[in-house]
Amino acid sequence: MEHLLLTVSAALGGVILIYGIKRFKLRFMLLSAVCGFAALIAADLICGFFDFDLPVNAFSISLSAVGGLPGVILLNVMNAIFGKYG
Repeated sequence: MEHLLLTVSAALGGVILIYGIKRFKLRFMLLSAVCGFAALIAADLICGFFDFDLPVNAFSISLSAVGGLPGVILLNVMNAIFGKYG
């Protein structure tokens, strides 16, 4: 069940990414990636104070770059529900 949820989330993220590439310009996507990296770093620092571990690895960096701020929020939700991304 967990793998199905992760697969559906990845497919939905791919559809949103394709729609975003067609609709928005590259400059907006780069700005979103930078905001995603900054949000990931801030969330990692803030979560450390509350004993909530947010691991920074290739998966979390790529999701925050593609998803921006909503991607970092998704990482926190996935970490809270599944613990270490399933």
